[in-house]
Amino acid sequence: KTSNRVVLLHKPTSLRVECQDTRSLTQNRKIARKRLLQKLDDFYNGEESKSAIKAGIKSEKKAKNKSKKKQRQKKKQKQ
Repeated sequence: KTSNRVVLLHKPTSLRVECQDTRSLTQNRKIARKRLLQKLDDFYNGEESKSAIKAGIKSEKKAKNKSKKKQRQKKKQKQ
């Protein structure tokens, strides 16, 4: 078996990404580039980054479902 680990370093921010998910070097490079782009997006955009927006939407959905569950339980208790 071969070692196809990829390490990418963004020099201006010194962000580092490692990837060895697959045996293919090219696949690992693609995956590492995507991860590096996500990290850079988080670094530069903060709360306005794609991952932060997704996390916000996910937490809103959780809160909504939780409140719906509480309402259903209240209705059951009244009956």
